Amino acid sequence: MPNRLITLERAKSKVERLQKYISLIENYKVETLDDWIIKEYAINNSIKTMLEDATAKGITNNGEALDREYVVSVINGKVKNELHRIVRLGYRQKIRPNKRVIRF
Repeated sequence: MPNRLITLERAKSKVERLQKYISLIENYKVETLDDWIIKEYAINNSIKTMLEDATAKGITNNGEALDREYVVSVINGKVKNELHRIVRLGYRQKIRPNKRVIRF
């Protein structure tokens, strides 16, 4: 997709939205495993990377290695805060099947 010029107002709006997102992530308090999962997914946008980081840091779920099913259940779980809402929405959009159908 070629770069298209945008209006100054639209550019300012995007910058403000991104700054708010960065601030949400940087100021997010991690007190539980679920909080860590939400923050790490916001940073990486990758469950695989998150699981690798958890293994490297020795993070476990009640003594068991963190697994994909648990991570997905946290991300898809009841929204706890603004960052979780954004992460959940992004995850659901990412996994949504492609609506375009190729017809022959």
